[in-house]
Amino acid sequence: FEQGGYLYMYLVYGMHWMMNVVTGKAGDPQAVLLRGSKQVYGPGRLTKELCIDGSFYGEDLHSSERIWIEGKNEKRRIGTGPRIGIEYAGDYWKNVPWRFYLLK
Repeated sequence: FEQGGYLYMYLVYGMHWMMNVVTGKAGDPQAVLLRGSKQVYGPGRLTKELCIDGSFYGEDLHSSERIWIEGKNEKRRIGTGPRIGIEYAGDYWKNVPWRFYLLK
């Protein structure tokens, strides 16, 4: 893993690109999977809609001209809830509040 601020991409089932923002120090494997947006549900659908593929692997979000993260410098509250689509995980794991989202 690179230091925080880079994209980590990987392919699932040979067809869906997953986009992760690296958040830790160099060599410390920490990243956040971007799972969707207001208009697009699901991490594979998100990358498809944004035309993001494996060529974005290692992209520096601080200096890239292809992709970046914009902030509005406003404080937002974060909501939590159970993850979606993991009924197979059993009662305990499917109810752990590991889904995070911005509140209005």
